[in-house]
Amino acid sequence: MLNNVNLNLLKYFYEVVNTKNITKASENLCVSQPAITKAIKNLEKELNVKLLLRSKKGVTMTTAGEILYDYIKETFNNLNKTFSTIENIKSNGGNLYIGATTTNFLEFIKDSLNTFRSKHPNVHIDITLESIDVLVNRTKMGKLDILIKNDYENFDGFSHIKSFVINDKFVASKKHFSNLIDKKLSIDDILIQPLVLLSNISHGRRNFDAFLKQNNKKVIPTYEFNSYSLCKELIKNGFGIGIGNPVHYNNKDFIILNTDFNLPPRTFDIGYNKNSKNDLIQEFIKLL
Repeated sequence: MLNNVNLNLLKYFYEVVNTKNITKASENLCVSQPAITKAIKNLEKELNVKLLLRSKKGVTMTTAGEILYDYIKETFNNLNKTFSTIENIKSNGGNLYIGATTTNFLEFIKDSLNTFRSKHPNVHIDITLESIDVLVNRTKMGKLDILIKNDYENFDGFSHIKSFVINDKFVASKKHFSNLIDKKLSIDDILIQPLVLLSNISHGRRNFDAFLKQNNKKVIPTYEFNSYSLCKELIKNGFGIGIGNPVHYNNKDFIILNTDFNLPPRTFDIGYNKNSKNDLIQEFIKLL
């Protein structure tokens, strides 16, 4: 899951929107029509919002569907380019299996990953973004070498390489919250604003809730979703203030709010499966 939303659900949604037809999408994906319909319903249930409308003329998007599609379109285009590159590499170069439980993982390893691919163009790199339980099962199948996880997640056989710390900040749309740019905000100033937050199944949200509890504060978000991508789009469009890794909001659309307090830091660990016999692990570790 994209720290919550199954990537396959997003893939089915993306294909249905592109084809404007569930039948055509099912043909392209080699998946039955009922499976596509069920996947869309599951995605809408997870996000708690209607994404698509069906009529005799085909499938159209709701406003929420348009927001989600605009955001994931670039992501899937980049994924398709990456997969095309991987498909074109020569066979018999070996495999490197990378698993992650956090959507922030590419920020940690993208430079090392690019260097590794340039040095080992024939190696097939398999990347899985899933829950820790799923990654444990992949280990049993011999398909997990490198692991990136939240520091509180337990994984037998995990050998630690290094850790990364994320200091979450409050973020907002520069266009819609320009009045807050030069202000130093207290926690009470933040809590009176409309808030767009991830649900409490995410590490960042639980981290924030724990901070509030320590300060005898409570919050009921104006908008709450399981999708980091959707939250970011709503923040960008001025629906409210959110919380996130500043690296993901460092562009012209957003402002990092100045506060008189700091949220507790979050830590991610990178390590390897010490039970794996893959010699490529050590090659990748050198780059990390």
